[in-house]
Amino acid sequence: MNSYDWSAFRDQFPALKNRTYLNTAGGGVMARKVADAAHQYYNESVEQGDVFWGQWLVRSEKDRHFVAHFIGARPESVAFLQNASLGLNIVARSFPSESRCLAVRPEFPSCTTPFIRAGHQMSFIETTLDGFVDAEIIESALKEHPVDVFILSSVQFANGFRADLASIGAVCRRFGVSFVVDATQSIGAFDIHLERDLIDALVFSGYKWATAGYGNAVLATGSGWSNSDPPLVGWRSAKRAYDLENDRLDLHKEGIGHEMGHPPFPGIFAMAAALRVLSEPGIHQISERIQALVGYLRSGLEDKGIRMRSNGNPACSSGIVLAEVKDADSVKQQLQEQQIWVTARQGGLRVSIHAYNAAEDVERFLTAL
Repeated sequence: MNSYDWSAFRDQFPALKNRTYLNTAGGGVMARKVADAAHQYYNESVEQGDVFWGQWLVRSEKDRHFVAHFIGARPESVAFLQNASLGLNIVARSFPSESRCLAVRPEFPSCTTPFIRAGHQMSFIETTLDGFVDAEIIESALKEHPVDVFILSSVQFANGFRADLASIGAVCRRFGVSFVVDATQSIGAFDIHLERDLIDALVFSGYKWATAGYGNAVLATGSGWSNSDPPLVGWRSAKRAYDLENDRLDLHKEGIGHEMGHPPFPGIFAMAAALRVLSEPGIHQISERIQALVGYLRSGLEDKGIRMRSNGNPACSSGIVLAEVKDADSVKQQLQEQQIWVTARQGGLRVSIHAYNAAEDVERFLTAL
């Protein structure tokens, strides 16, 4: 593992002191700096009322620029929302009615149901147990059944398969297909660059690998985003919001236009603070750390003769490993009684490792198992 002081990094997350936490795919733990950023807003509101509104706006715009840089997007394309499901509903309703949409079969429901509810035609690609999908498979599917939109989680929630977004984005761009990505299971763990990866709409919640807690999310659109006015609007959707015009629509087509109303200040401040904490070692060192710990876990499971439904190729593995364990729900409960936190998914145990974990966490899990 690399030479960064991971022990000091881990110390920023107090929840790790009293438990072996291997469930970031369910919800990450929060650094004290992140809680402090949200508390600052609440303390200012308690002490000063709304007189800090202007300062909060300035701070939120600074954070918008930081988050945009973190994901390789233009600041004006970034909208702060309450959760990824809202973002995906906005995206789904930005396409013409009855658009043809494609997803992989094991995709998380929030990636598909908003498009079905919006009246689009949804079809699916079948995958292997480990969720493998690549540009070649997508290209073959698009040749056989042309579509308008391809929706994909950057990392699959159950088996942890991590897609090569850049190559898939290139295929989608070549076929004129809009590429929509939910990065909730990878943002903060693996590098994503909206423009480089040719993503048209990127959505993610902050409560998992971003370690920002609940109630915050981002929707960002790429330079190729060609959809017109936002499908849902409010007073801050207008280009001249403070003119308070109620009889016309002159709307932002991206970014703040999708926020609609007042900014979710505490969520914005928590999100930016969390990504700043993760920027201390840097996303590439974080990814290397995760891959090293996952490799250690996989070796231990193999030594015990336990099969895994997660792809072991470092090019498409993530922080998630799905281990085949009988009576997974019962085993999960027994582990929790020992303060070892994993979860049961698809008949197995889902173990998820972030950079704040340590080899000792893996060893304790393997010993208990």
